[in-house]
Amino acid sequence: MIDKLLLPEVQKFIKDHQFDDPFLLSLHAKKSKTFPYKEAIEQIQSLQKAKTKHPVWAEKENIIWPSPVSIEQSSSEVTAKYKTKLLQGDSMIDLTGGMGVDSCFFAGKFKRIDFVESDKHLCELAKHNFSVLGKNNINVHNDKAEDFIDAYSCKVDAIYIDPSRRSAGKRVIKIQDYSPDLCGIIPKCKVISDQILVKLSPMVDLGLLIQNFKPTNIYVAAIKNEVKEVLCLIRHETLNPRIHAVDLDLNSGIISEFKFIYQNEARAKSEFSLPQKYLYEPNAAILKAGAFKLIGKHYGLKKLHQHTHLYTSDELVENFPGRIFMIKNQIKGDKKEMAILFPGRKANVITRNYPLSASQLKKKLGLQDGGDSFLLGTTQLSGQKVLFLCVRI
Repeated sequence: MIDKLLLPEVQKFIKDHQFDDPFLLSLHAKKSKTFPYKEAIEQIQSLQKAKTKHPVWAEKENIIWPSPVSIEQSSSEVTAKYKTKLLQGDSMIDLTGGMGVDSCFFAGKFKRIDFVESDKHLCELAKHNFSVLGKNNINVHNDKAEDFIDAYSCKVDAIYIDPSRRSAGKRVIKIQDYSPDLCGIIPKCKVISDQILVKLSPMVDLGLLIQNFKPTNIYVAAIKNEVKEVLCLIRHETLNPRIHAVDLDLNSGIISEFKFIYQNEARAKSEFSLPQKYLYEPNAAILKAGAFKLIGKHYGLKKLHQHTHLYTSDELVENFPGRIFMIKNQIKGDKKEMAILFPGRKANVITRNYPLSASQLKKKLGLQDGGDSFLLGTTQLSGQKVLFLCVRI
Protein backbone atom coordinates (compact mmCIF):
# COMPACT_ATOMS: atom_id res chain seq x y z
CA MET A 1 0.00 0.00 0.00
CA ILE A 2 2.92 2.37 0.62
CA ASP A 3 3.87 2.15 -3.07
CA LYS A 4 0.29 3.00 -4.13
CA LEU A 5 0.11 5.97 -1.76
CA LEU A 6 3.41 7.29 -3.15
CA LEU A 7 2.10 7.42 -6.73
CA PRO A 8 2.25 11.04 -8.01
CA GLU A 9 -1.49 11.20 -8.68
CA VAL A 10 -2.29 9.97 -5.16
CA GLN A 11 0.13 12.41 -3.54
CA LYS A 12 -1.41 15.22 -5.62
CA PHE A 13 -4.90 14.22 -4.45
CA ILE A 14 -3.76 14.30 -0.81
CA LYS A 15 -2.07 17.68 -1.26
CA ASP A 16 -4.98 19.23 -3.16
CA HIS A 17 -7.53 18.11 -0.53
CA GLN A 18 -5.45 18.43 2.65
CA PHE A 19 -7.77 21.13 4.06
CA ASP A 20 -11.05 19.49 3.01
CA ASP A 21 -13.47 17.58 5.23
CA PRO A 22 -12.49 13.87 5.01
CA PHE A 23 -16.10 12.79 5.64
CA LEU A 24 -17.40 14.84 2.72
CA LEU A 25 -14.56 13.58 0.55
CA SER A 26 -15.52 9.99 1.34
CA LEU A 27 -19.15 10.70 0.34
CA HIS A 28 -18.07 11.98 -3.08
CA ALA A 29 -15.19 9.55 -3.67
CA LYS A 30 -15.45 7.56 -6.87
CA LYS A 31 -15.26 3.80 -6.88
CA SER A 32 -12.00 2.72 -8.45
CA LYS A 33 -10.03 -0.49 -8.74
CA THR A 34 -6.77 1.39 -9.28
CA PHE A 35 -7.00 4.56 -7.18
CA PRO A 36 -6.91 4.00 -3.37
CA TYR A 37 -9.50 6.63 -2.42
CA LYS A 38 -10.24 5.16 1.02
CA GLU A 39 -6.57 5.03 2.03
CA ALA A 40 -5.81 8.45 0.53
CA ILE A 41 -8.67 10.04 2.49
CA GLU A 42 -7.39 8.41 5.67
CA GLN A 43 -3.99 9.96 4.89
CA ILE A 44 -5.69 13.38 4.70
CA GLN A 45 -7.42 12.76 8.04
CA SER A 46 -4.13 11.80 9.68
CA LEU A 47 -2.28 14.72 8.07
CA GLN A 48 -4.82 17.17 9.46
CA LYS A 49 -4.27 15.80 12.97
CA ALA A 50 -0.50 15.88 12.46
CA LYS A 51 -0.23 19.51 11.34
CA THR A 52 -0.34 20.78 14.92
CA LYS A 53 1.23 17.80 16.68
CA HIS A 54 3.93 16.95 14.13
CA PRO A 55 4.62 20.12 12.09
CA VAL A 56 8.13 19.06 10.98
CA TRP A 57 6.82 15.79 9.56
CA ALA A 58 3.73 17.48 8.09
CA GLU A 59 5.89 19.82 6.00
CA LYS A 60 7.79 16.91 4.41
CA GLU A 61 6.65 15.43 1.13
CA ASN A 62 6.10 11.67 0.78
CA ILE A 63 5.52 11.00 4.48
CA ILE A 64 3.07 8.10 4.82
CA TRP A 65 0.88 8.47 7.88
CA PRO A 66 -0.48 5.76 10.19
CA SER A 67 -4.14 5.79 11.23
CA PRO A 68 -5.57 8.87 12.97
CA VAL A 69 -5.70 6.85 16.23
CA SER A 70 -1.93 6.28 16.04
CA ILE A 71 -1.42 10.02 15.54
CA GLU A 72 -3.49 10.75 18.65
CA GLN A 73 -1.53 8.23 20.74
CA SER A 74 1.92 9.37 19.60
CA SER A 75 4.19 11.84 21.37
CA SER A 76 4.07 15.38 20.08
CA GLU A 77 7.20 16.87 18.54
CA VAL A 78 7.37 19.28 21.50
CA THR A 79 7.61 16.54 24.14
CA ALA A 80 9.76 14.31 21.89
CA LYS A 81 12.32 17.09 21.54
CA TYR A 82 12.25 17.75 25.29
CA LYS A 83 12.93 14.06 26.05
CA THR A 84 16.21 14.19 24.15
CA LYS A 85 17.54 16.44 26.95
CA LEU A 86 16.92 13.74 29.56
CA LEU A 87 19.13 10.94 28.17
CA GLN A 88 22.81 10.77 27.22
CA GLY A 89 25.02 8.37 25.28
CA ASP A 90 25.67 6.89 21.85
CA SER A 91 23.30 3.93 21.68
CA MET A 92 19.68 3.46 22.69
CA ILE A 93 16.68 1.18 22.26
CA ASP A 94 13.14 2.44 21.68
CA LEU A 95 11.21 -0.64 22.82
CA THR A 96 7.77 0.62 21.78
CA GLY A 97 8.42 2.49 18.55
CA GLY A 98 4.89 3.25 17.37
CA MET A 99 4.94 5.74 14.48
CA GLY A 100 8.52 6.70 15.35
CA VAL A 101 8.36 10.34 16.44
CA ASP A 102 10.40 9.82 19.61
CA SER A 103 13.00 7.69 17.82
CA CYS A 104 13.28 10.31 15.10
CA PHE A 105 14.23 13.01 17.63
CA PHE A 106 16.50 10.71 19.63
CA ALA A 107 18.31 9.92 16.36
CA GLY A 108 19.57 13.50 16.30
CA LYS A 109 21.42 12.85 19.57
CA PHE A 110 22.35 9.14 19.60
CA LYS A 111 24.57 7.49 17.03
CA ARG A 112 22.51 4.28 16.91
CA ILE A 113 18.84 3.65 17.65
CA ASP A 114 17.19 0.22 17.72
CA PHE A 115 13.51 0.80 16.97
CA VAL A 116 11.29 -2.07 18.14
CA GLU A 117 7.63 -2.35 17.16
CA SER A 118 5.38 -5.42 17.17
CA ASP A 119 2.98 -4.06 14.52
CA LYS A 120 4.34 -4.96 11.09
CA HIS A 121 2.46 -2.16 9.30
CA LEU A 122 3.81 0.51 11.68
CA CYS A 123 7.33 -0.89 11.16
CA GLU A 124 6.99 -0.54 7.40
CA LEU A 125 5.71 3.02 7.71
CA ALA A 126 8.46 3.96 10.18
CA LYS A 127 11.19 2.50 7.95
CA HIS A 128 9.89 4.50 4.98
CA ASN A 129 9.46 7.74 6.95
CA PHE A 130 12.90 7.49 8.59
CA SER A 131 14.37 7.26 5.10
CA VAL A 132 12.39 10.31 3.93
CA LEU A 133 13.56 12.25 7.00
CA GLY A 134 17.19 11.17 6.54
CA LYS A 135 17.37 9.25 9.85
CA ASN A 136 19.70 6.53 8.64
CA ASN A 137 20.99 5.60 12.10
CA ILE A 138 17.70 3.94 13.14
CA ASN A 139 17.49 0.15 12.80
CA VAL A 140 13.90 -1.11 12.60
CA HIS A 141 12.94 -4.40 14.27
CA ASN A 142 9.48 -5.96 13.89
CA ASP A 143 9.43 -7.73 17.25
CA LYS A 144 7.68 -7.74 20.63
CA ALA A 145 9.45 -5.65 23.25
CA GLU A 146 9.70 -8.62 25.64
CA ASP A 147 11.20 -10.93 23.00
CA PHE A 148 13.67 -8.31 21.79
CA ILE A 149 14.98 -7.52 25.28
CA ASP A 150 15.25 -11.24 26.14
CA ALA A 151 17.46 -11.80 23.09
CA TYR A 152 19.56 -8.63 23.51
CA SER A 153 22.89 -9.36 25.21
CA CYS A 154 24.94 -6.16 24.72
CA LYS A 155 25.10 -3.09 26.92
CA VAL A 156 23.21 -0.02 25.68
CA ASP A 157 23.39 3.55 26.94
CA ALA A 158 19.63 4.18 27.23
CA ILE A 159 16.25 2.50 26.81
CA TYR A 160 12.97 4.30 26.13
CA ILE A 161 9.55 2.72 26.77
CA ASP A 162 6.18 4.22 25.84
CA PRO A 163 3.77 1.43 26.84
CA SER A 164 0.36 1.09 25.24
CA ARG A 165 -2.35 2.42 27.54
CA ARG A 166 -5.20 0.78 25.67
CA SER A 167 -6.75 -2.66 26.04
CA ALA A 168 -9.49 -3.93 23.72
CA GLY A 169 -9.72 -0.41 22.30
CA LYS A 170 -10.34 1.20 25.70
CA ARG A 171 -7.99 3.50 27.62
CA VAL A 172 -6.49 1.98 30.78
CA ILE A 173 -5.20 3.92 33.78
CA LYS A 174 -3.56 1.33 36.06
CA ILE A 175 0.17 0.69 35.50
CA GLN A 176 -0.34 -3.07 35.69
CA ASP A 177 -2.64 -2.90 32.64
CA TYR A 178 -0.02 -1.30 30.38
CA SER A 179 1.59 -3.25 27.56
CA PRO A 180 4.37 -4.29 27.72
CA ASP A 181 4.16 -5.20 31.39
CA LEU A 182 6.46 -2.61 32.99
CA CYS A 183 6.97 -4.57 36.20
CA GLY A 184 8.24 -7.49 34.15
CA ILE A 185 10.33 -5.69 31.54
CA ILE A 186 12.06 -2.92 33.56
CA PRO A 187 14.20 -5.36 35.65
CA LYS A 188 15.41 -6.90 32.37
CA CYS A 189 16.22 -3.46 30.98
CA LYS A 190 18.30 -2.64 34.07
CA VAL A 191 20.62 -5.55 33.26
CA ILE A 192 21.74 -3.95 29.98
CA SER A 193 21.29 -0.21 30.61
CA ASP A 194 21.80 2.36 33.37
CA GLN A 195 19.24 4.78 31.89
CA ILE A 196 15.59 3.84 31.39
CA LEU A 197 13.02 6.49 30.49
CA VAL A 198 9.33 5.53 30.68
CA LYS A 199 6.48 7.65 29.32
CA LEU A 200 3.27 7.43 31.33
CA SER A 201 -0.24 8.82 31.24
CA PRO A 202 -0.90 12.26 32.79
CA MET A 203 -3.42 10.40 34.97
CA VAL A 204 -0.81 8.16 36.62
CA ASP A 205 -0.57 8.15 40.42
CA LEU A 206 2.92 9.46 41.26
CA GLY A 207 2.95 7.72 44.64
CA LEU A 208 2.33 4.31 43.04
CA LEU A 209 4.88 5.11 40.34
CA ILE A 210 7.55 5.75 42.97
CA GLN A 211 6.54 2.69 44.97
CA ASN A 212 6.68 0.37 41.95
CA PHE A 213 9.77 1.63 40.09
CA LYS A 214 11.81 3.75 42.54
CA PRO A 215 12.83 6.27 39.87
CA THR A 216 15.62 8.83 40.15
CA ASN A 217 13.58 11.63 38.56
CA ILE A 218 10.00 12.22 37.51
CA TYR A 219 9.14 14.88 34.94
CA VAL A 220 5.59 16.20 34.71
CA ALA A 221 5.60 17.79 31.25
CA ALA A 222 2.95 20.30 30.25
CA ILE A 223 2.64 22.26 27.02
CA LYS A 224 1.33 25.76 27.60
CA ASN A 225 -0.26 24.74 30.90
CA GLU A 226 -1.80 21.43 29.78
CA VAL A 227 -0.16 18.29 31.19
CA LYS A 228 0.71 15.93 28.33
CA GLU A 229 3.10 13.32 29.76
CA VAL A 230 4.63 12.01 32.95
CA LEU A 231 8.19 10.79 32.37
CA CYS A 232 9.88 8.40 34.77
CA LEU A 233 13.70 8.27 34.61
CA ILE A 234 15.30 5.26 36.29
CA ARG A 235 19.05 5.53 36.81
CA HIS A 236 19.41 4.07 40.28
CA GLU A 237 16.76 3.11 42.77
CA THR A 238 15.56 5.71 45.25
CA LEU A 239 12.47 6.18 47.40
CA ASN A 240 13.02 9.93 47.36
CA PRO A 241 13.08 11.07 43.71
CA ARG A 242 13.32 14.63 42.45
CA ILE A 243 10.11 15.82 40.81
CA HIS A 244 10.28 18.34 37.95
CA ALA A 245 7.08 20.22 37.10
CA VAL A 246 7.87 21.60 33.65
CA ASP A 247 5.79 23.91 31.46
CA LEU A 248 7.01 23.94 27.84
CA ASP A 249 6.40 26.33 24.98
CA LEU A 250 5.74 25.17 21.40
CA ASN A 251 9.49 25.14 20.64
CA SER A 252 10.22 22.78 23.57
CA GLY A 253 11.66 25.69 25.53
CA ILE A 254 11.05 25.73 29.27
CA ILE A 255 8.59 28.45 30.35
CA SER A 256 8.93 27.42 33.98
CA GLU A 257 10.30 24.51 36.01
CA PHE A 258 9.64 23.83 39.68
CA LYS A 259 11.82 21.11 41.24
CA PHE A 260 11.38 19.44 44.60
CA ILE A 261 12.19 16.27 46.52
CA TYR A 262 9.12 14.06 46.76
CA GLN A 263 9.38 13.34 50.50
CA ASN A 264 9.92 17.02 51.32
CA GLU A 265 6.36 17.80 50.23
CA ALA A 266 4.96 15.37 52.80
CA ARG A 267 7.07 16.95 55.55
CA ALA A 268 6.30 20.57 54.62
CA LYS A 269 3.66 22.69 56.34
CA SER A 270 1.56 25.40 54.74
CA GLU A 271 0.84 28.80 56.21
CA PHE A 272 -2.75 29.98 55.84
CA SER A 273 -4.37 33.36 55.45
CA LEU A 274 -7.54 35.12 54.43
CA PRO A 275 -7.30 36.47 50.87
CA GLN A 276 -4.90 39.39 50.58
CA LYS A 277 -4.30 41.65 47.57
CA TYR A 278 -3.07 38.99 45.12
CA LEU A 279 -4.19 35.42 44.35
CA TYR A 280 -1.91 32.83 42.74
CA GLU A 281 -2.95 29.69 40.85
CA PRO A 282 -0.07 27.23 40.19
CA ASN A 283 0.30 25.92 36.66
CA ALA A 284 -1.06 22.49 35.68
CA ALA A 285 2.32 20.72 35.95
CA ILE A 286 2.79 21.84 39.57
CA LEU A 287 -0.74 20.79 40.51
CA LYS A 288 -0.23 17.35 38.93
CA ALA A 289 3.15 17.02 40.65
CA GLY A 290 1.42 17.66 43.98
CA ALA A 291 3.69 20.43 45.28
CA PHE A 292 0.81 22.00 47.20
CA LYS A 293 2.82 22.99 50.27
CA LEU A 294 6.29 23.57 48.85
CA ILE A 295 5.12 25.96 46.13
CA GLY A 296 3.71 28.32 48.77
CA LYS A 297 6.76 27.96 50.99
CA HIS A 298 9.19 28.57 48.11
CA TYR A 299 7.52 31.82 47.04
CA GLY A 300 6.58 33.03 50.52
CA LEU A 301 2.83 32.73 49.95
CA LYS A 302 -0.05 31.83 52.25
CA LYS A 303 -2.64 29.20 51.31
CA LEU A 304 -6.36 30.01 51.36
CA HIS A 305 -7.52 26.63 52.69
CA GLN A 306 -6.09 23.13 53.09
CA HIS A 307 -7.99 21.88 50.03
CA THR A 308 -7.92 25.13 48.04
CA HIS A 309 -4.78 25.19 45.94
CA LEU A 310 -4.77 28.96 45.66
CA TYR A 311 -2.24 31.20 47.38
CA THR A 312 -2.20 34.82 48.45
CA SER A 313 0.06 37.76 49.34
CA ASP A 314 -0.01 41.53 49.80
CA GLU A 315 3.21 41.98 47.79
CA LEU A 316 3.31 40.88 44.16
CA VAL A 317 5.52 37.85 43.38
CA GLU A 318 6.03 38.37 39.65
CA ASN A 319 7.98 35.20 38.84
CA PHE A 320 5.33 32.81 40.19
CA PRO A 321 4.85 29.82 37.81
CA GLY A 322 1.15 30.14 37.12
CA ARG A 323 -1.62 32.70 36.87
CA ILE A 324 -1.69 35.77 39.11
CA PHE A 325 -4.82 37.76 39.91
CA MET A 326 -5.45 41.00 41.78
CA ILE A 327 -8.60 40.98 43.89
CA LYS A 328 -10.82 43.99 43.25
CA ASN A 329 -13.82 43.03 45.36
CA GLN A 330 -15.50 40.22 47.22
CA ILE A 331 -19.02 39.99 45.79
CA LYS A 332 -22.34 38.42 46.74
CA GLY A 333 -23.08 36.88 43.36
CA ASP A 334 -26.71 37.85 42.81
CA LYS A 335 -27.90 38.66 39.29
CA LYS A 336 -28.52 42.33 40.05
CA GLU A 337 -24.92 42.75 41.15
CA MET A 338 -23.76 40.82 38.08
CA ALA A 339 -25.56 43.29 35.81
CA ILE A 340 -23.66 46.19 37.41
CA LEU A 341 -20.21 44.52 37.57
CA PHE A 342 -20.41 42.82 34.16
CA PRO A 343 -22.47 45.11 31.87
CA GLY A 344 -22.03 42.83 28.88
CA ARG A 345 -22.75 39.76 31.00
CA LYS A 346 -19.27 38.49 30.11
CA ALA A 347 -16.63 37.19 32.51
CA ASN A 348 -13.90 34.57 32.75
CA VAL A 349 -15.23 32.24 35.45
CA ILE A 350 -12.93 30.01 37.53
CA THR A 351 -13.85 27.76 40.47
CA ARG A 352 -11.39 26.08 42.83
CA ASN A 353 -12.71 24.02 45.77
CA TYR A 354 -16.17 25.48 45.21
CA PRO A 355 -19.54 23.66 45.21
CA LEU A 356 -20.29 24.59 41.58
CA SER A 357 -18.20 24.02 38.48
CA ALA A 358 -17.30 27.06 36.36
CA SER A 359 -20.01 26.19 33.81
CA GLN A 360 -22.63 25.72 36.55
CA LEU A 361 -21.73 29.05 38.14
CA LYS A 362 -21.91 30.82 34.77
CA LYS A 363 -25.36 29.39 34.18
CA LYS A 364 -26.56 30.32 37.65
CA LEU A 365 -25.39 33.94 37.29
CA GLY A 366 -26.37 34.32 33.64
CA LEU A 367 -22.81 34.96 32.44
CA GLN A 368 -21.00 34.16 29.21
CA ASP A 369 -17.28 33.70 28.54
CA GLY A 370 -15.35 36.80 27.59
CA GLY A 371 -14.15 40.19 28.71
CA ASP A 372 -11.16 41.16 30.84
CA SER A 373 -12.62 40.51 34.29
CA PHE A 374 -12.38 37.22 36.20
CA LEU A 375 -14.95 35.82 38.61
CA LEU A 376 -13.28 33.36 40.94
CA GLY A 377 -15.25 31.08 43.25
CA THR A 378 -13.39 29.33 46.05
CA THR A 379 -13.32 28.35 49.73
CA GLN A 380 -11.35 30.37 52.27
CA LEU A 381 -9.81 29.47 55.61
CA SER A 382 -13.04 29.54 57.64
CA GLY A 383 -14.73 27.19 55.17
CA GLN A 384 -16.84 30.02 53.75
CA LYS A 385 -17.62 29.83 50.02
CA VAL A 386 -16.71 33.16 48.43
CA LEU A 387 -16.70 34.93 45.07
CA PHE A 388 -14.04 37.43 44.02
CA LEU A 389 -13.99 39.91 41.19
CA CYS A 390 -10.39 39.85 39.89
CA VAL A 391 -8.19 41.09 37.12
CA ARG A 392 -5.31 39.03 35.79
CA ILE A 393 -1.80 40.40 36.25
